[in-house]
Amino acid sequence: MDEIVGNSILFLLVGLAFTAYNLATHPDCQEKLIEEIDAILGKEPPNYDNVQKLEYLERVFCETLRLYPSACRTHRLAERDIVIEGYTVPKGTDISFPIYSIHRDPRFWENPTKFDPERFTPENKAKRHPCAYLPFGHGPRSCIGMRLALVEMRLAIVSILQQYRFKTCEETEIPLKLSKANLLKPENGVKLLLESRS
Repeated sequence: MDEIVGNSILFLLVGLAFTAYNLATHPDCQEKLIEEIDAILGKEPPNYDNVQKLEYLERVFCETLRLYPSACRTHRLAERDIVIEGYTVPKGTDISFPIYSIHRDPRFWENPTKFDPERFTPENKAKRHPCAYLPFGHGPRSCIGMRLALVEMRLAIVSILQQYRFKTCEETEIPLKLSKANLLKPENGVKLLLESRS
């Protein structure tokens, strides 16, 4: 149980850290998000229902998870022989899906290292292969905690941005050095400033 709770907290904190980093290093995106929050919520406390209305926030999270997926790869075991696009995968083969690499593959993503939330407009999502974006896996074995994680991140970011802005400082690494052991995380943490909006 302690390991499950610890991993859940780690996923949440790492996701929030990368989101805060992207907003601090892209102030135009942060201002657009603050305008959306102010227009739709104002000072109303965020809750499950009202944060669902924040479309630009959803795009910011999706793009953050594209650039910085918590799990760098996932594995599946072939339960039977299968042919995929002419390749035979024998039963018992361990198949590894390199999520981090897929998310930065120029065949799927134009200018793949750039932070661009507009990649996740409904029109742009419809043009893309569904397996080009896998931060929570895909299909019947996708992450069961996905919805909870996204709601928690929405609530946390909105609560912060109603009061503060994220700012870079002298200690902010640009670009971030990443540790890609089992989970993707900033090697030296994320160092930012919070600036009061009042």
